[in-house]
Amino acid sequence: MKKNRIIAIISIILCVSITSFAQVLDQIIVVVGDDMIKQSDVENQQMLMEQQGESSTKCEIFKEMVVQKFLVDQAKIDSVEVSDGEVNNEIDRRVSMISGTKGGLAQLEKFYGKSEVEIRSDWKPVVKEQLLAQKVQNTIVGDVSVSPNDVRLFYQSHLDSMPKIPTRYEYAQIVIQPNLTEEEEKALRKKCEEIRQRAINGESFAKLAVLYSDDTESAKRGGMLGDYISRGELVPEFAAVAFRLKEGEISRVVKTDFGYHVIQMVELKGEKAKLRHILIKPQVTVAEMQTSYQKADSIRRAIGDSLTFEQAAARFSTDTKTNKNGGIYMNPYTGTSKFEEGMIEPTIWYSLKTMKVGDISEPILTFDDKGTQVYKIIKLVSYVPEHTATLLDDYSDVKEMALDEKKETTMNDWLRNKKSQIFMSIKSDEYKECDLDFKN
Repeated sequence: MKKNRIIAIISIILCVSITSFAQVLDQIIVVVGDDMIKQSDVENQQMLMEQQGESSTKCEIFKEMVVQKFLVDQAKIDSVEVSDGEVNNEIDRRVSMISGTKGGLAQLEKFYGKSEVEIRSDWKPVVKEQLLAQKVQNTIVGDVSVSPNDVRLFYQSHLDSMPKIPTRYEYAQIVIQPNLTEEEEKALRKKCEEIRQRAINGESFAKLAVLYSDDTESAKRGGMLGDYISRGELVPEFAAVAFRLKEGEISRVVKTDFGYHVIQMVELKGEKAKLRHILIKPQVTVAEMQTSYQKADSIRRAIGDSLTFEQAAARFSTDTKTNKNGGIYMNPYTGTSKFEEGMIEPTIWYSLKTMKVGDISEPILTFDDKGTQVYKIIKLVSYVPEHTATLLDDYSDVKEMALDEKKETTMNDWLRNKKSQIFMSIKSDEYKECDLDFKN
């Protein structure tokens, strides 16, 4: 089936787009409302996609940029806004994603010929426009739904073009996190308290964050956590202390699952705040990891003998997200328990691909969701090989396809109506033949 390009309208520029890195002959190619798209915008986006191993025609890129301008224009009409905090959080997410790849951040800086700080600054207006467009798009298609009859009719009408469903895995886990000794906990708290006292005594909080914080992303910005953050964006223990602070005030030492924090309130604005923090994370020793392995190994040997995997998960797993549901690990990309190969972390995938349904692995050295080194025991719960989608076996997938098609129809109807209401003038002959009819 054809890729749904309208619903994924921002997809080609969600990763790392920016419009100033290539020196190309520039000209205005279209005016949309009170905004415009330049030749360099299209050229640069196409170059960036090629760098990422993707491809798209200039017409396709042009069309998606025009649609984004339609959505942003509607955002102005409807007074839709995005906060600086939302923009900075999205930039943080993208930089973090790039930093997690081998040499990613260095390659990014080389690609743009700018420092990370400069790139972040350049991204702000681009990301803000993308988020505005996404918000408006969500208001247009967010309430679209399909009935069981809609799904059945969709399946019957697309019977000859049903896509392949890739091989999927479902697994459960028991996580054994190393325990710090009481002495180590005291040492961590003491280190954090010493840094706090230095800040209280007048040393720059931002400088101390750069020097000592184990949160490497915020440390680069002097410990700053975005521009404005709401309570809901923070873990409860952190938020409870942070939002009691007055502007300029420095908190007591706060413990969360991530480690020990010192927080500074920079500015409070209604229900949101500018915050700095310094994080001191536990450093696990070899001896502690060996103890964790021995515990995991003894649990593994007990499963099937004196207790079930599910009982062991409930009793011993340190992962609170899975230890109450038999250890079933939920896919953060889809919200379901099914994983495709590329969605599984390599250390887990290496074991899963050799297992049969019901098999239980030996302890695997890996990381938890907070980046802490842990041991995991894995059980392969289900395995479904690649196959053509059927209504009986893949109802949820077919339903999603039917929903996407209905959303695309709804979006195209809106775009045709919007096109008739907004001023648009294409200045370049090269783009006058591009399809902007938005037909279903």
